[in-house]
Amino acid sequence: MTAKIVPLSKEQHQGLRVHFKQPFAHIAEEHLLPVVVHEFGPASAAYPIVFVKNNDSGNFQPVVLLGLEPGKNLYLRDEQMQASYVPMSARNYPFFLTADPENDKQLTIGIDENSPRFATDEGEALFTEQGEESELLQRAKQQLADFFDTSRVTRTFVEKLTALNLLEAKTLTVQINGNKREINGLFLIDEKKLNELSDEQFNELRKQGYLAPIYAQMLSVQQVQHLTRWQSEKEAPAESAATA
Repeated sequence: MTAKIVPLSKEQHQGLRVHFKQPFAHIAEEHLLPVVVHEFGPASAAYPIVFVKNNDSGNFQPVVLLGLEPGKNLYLRDEQMQASYVPMSARNYPFFLTADPENDKQLTIGIDENSPRFATDEGEALFTEQGEESELLQRAKQQLADFFDTSRVTRTFVEKLTALNLLEAKTLTVQINGNKREINGLFLIDEKKLNELSDEQFNELRKQGYLAPIYAQMLSVQQVQHLTRWQSEKEAPAESAATA
């Protein structure tokens, strides 16, 4: 279903409620999920963290790998994520930050009107009977504000990595049931280039608090083993049937 992001309006959305059935259905066909730098620590224990490049702008975005090919989230099983941590970008749904219709220089809270998570007869209300924001809506607004703030810090972090030329295009080579498969279009922090930085450059990264997320990203690549195992399990029945 195509998303329809609109500014939240008390007048238009007074009767809407949010339920939490199938809480991760919206990322069932996502193989990449954006993360912010503050999430690198907990995310690295569950997912490979990589960077992807916007070919139009040339900017890099940190993401976690949920699958080895587009349209397949290997972490989602029985409607639950098989991970100790779920990134903020997934937990914020069905709420978004969107342009304020009364001031195009500001952002306001928006919702996906087409989301199946919205109903009028079940779930938690967005507004009280008095028209005030519900506790659910207040929490959602705070989460979006936190995500916005950490996204700005993340952009600064990525700009620093780019300025130091630490991001390198890498090909991940995995084995799926004995067959080699290459995953392209990914960028990783290059350990060799990190070690070649001058003492001044390295200490600047340390003072800015960037070393922890840098090392978290590099260690997180080990989590690719989960994806290769799950992909192998997913393809094994089909291969067995084909050779039967």
